[in-house]
Amino acid sequence: MSSTNTRVVLREYAPDGVHSPDCFAIDDSQPIPNDKTLKKGQVLVQVSALSVDPHQRLFISPPPEKPTIKSAFRYPLGQAIFGIGVGTVVASKNDAFAAGDKVRSESMPWQSYAILGEDQLIKLPASDSALSDHVGVYGMAAFTAYLGTIYAGKPKAGETIMISAASGAVGQVAVQLAKARGLRVVGMAGSDEKVEHIGSLGADAVINYKTCGDLNAAIVEAAPDGIDIYFDNVGGEILDAALLNLNPLARVVLCGSMSTYGAAQSKIRGITNLPSIIVKQVTLQCIYYLPHYGTQRETDFLQEMTRLVEQGKMQFRVDERIGLESAPQALADLFAGKNFGKLIVKV
Repeated sequence: MSSTNTRVVLREYAPDGVHSPDCFAIDDSQPIPNDKTLKKGQVLVQVSALSVDPHQRLFISPPPEKPTIKSAFRYPLGQAIFGIGVGTVVASKNDAFAAGDKVRSESMPWQSYAILGEDQLIKLPASDSALSDHVGVYGMAAFTAYLGTIYAGKPKAGETIMISAASGAVGQVAVQLAKARGLRVVGMAGSDEKVEHIGSLGADAVINYKTCGDLNAAIVEAAPDGIDIYFDNVGGEILDAALLNLNPLARVVLCGSMSTYGAAQSKIRGITNLPSIIVKQVTLQCIYYLPHYGTQRETDFLQEMTRLVEQGKMQFRVDERIGLESAPQALADLFAGKNFGKLIVKV
């Protein structure tokens, strides 16, 4: 066992939105904290697994030249980055947590051990599932897919849903939830291997956006009766093409914009097809999971996902990397579309 607290530290912001492992350093200079390090109310957690997520691209991109009050947060240089993670309490000076408790945090430092306050932790219920499942099949991405497909999408059997990045952490769950509700599913991905995988999840048609040529024509062929629900994970050109093919009263679920995160403003393609949806009375709704934690919707999600997993009706592909040393490359792979499934770093 190492005597140091390994950390993933941000060395420099990614130039021109091009992210590489060189932006990070693996720091082994700090000792592992112990119970004597803790202040009243704090908890020491041994970190088990970390979620690698698209929105982190924003946090490691250069700050805007002219910051505004609405400028996105950036990770501080020289400090450990953080995100969604799970771990086990090893020491506590907080009555709400005891050694051995399994916990999740939305601000888990990317390091071997972390000191956190009560307001940063959620105690996980006793379960036979692996702790890493709480950043996987029962984690944020799957919950987001549930919220987008069921609550924002308002699906009706027989409708057509199109899902971008359909092999990713969110998309793969959205495909299967939609099929379970009797929808015709059109998926999109950027490699033949991913296209094949989406088909194995039950999608009725799949578009390889990198090889299809005319994107609008490909959508028309895959969804000849139009699109009733579009679940958007990427933004940009694909979102713009989807808008042209929506049916009246369609619902657009805005979940992510991976194609634009961290990109220079001059390189971001704007949306040109908004006028086409006005007379169709299309609904555009953003989905953000955090306000729904602790609500009936989370309870419903966990119950349905547990049932589907136990019945063997939910496939959830995980791209698992081992060790904090693998974390910088995992981030770079995610931003380059080289991952396949939900990216998780096992600490």
